[in-house]
Amino acid sequence: MNKGGLAAEVSKRTGLSKADAARAVDAAIDTVRDTVVKGERVTLADFGTFEKKHRNQRVARNPRRPDVPIVVPARDLPSFTPGKEFRAAVLGGKKRR
Repeated sequence: MNKGGLAAEVSKRTGLSKADAARAVDAAIDTVRDTVVKGERVTLADFGTFEKKHRNQRVARNPRRPDVPIVVPARDLPSFTPGKEFRAAVLGGKKRR
């Protein structure tokens, strides 16, 4: 499912027009993105947590030339940790009511 499909499903479940649902989905995604970029966590109950995580600088190796070290710089990356109910639903195949 892509963003258009998500907006169509939100429209169907809420009774909003597709355009209104698409704007709501876009606004929600933008809000999550902007909040995580600022370094804050976004926790959605029963779904999961979005946050920015820092990866330290490290040395990697090219398997073809293991004697030449490659320095991978430190950086911040977005991270998502699924919530308990979401994880259980995916593992158990259960659908939520």
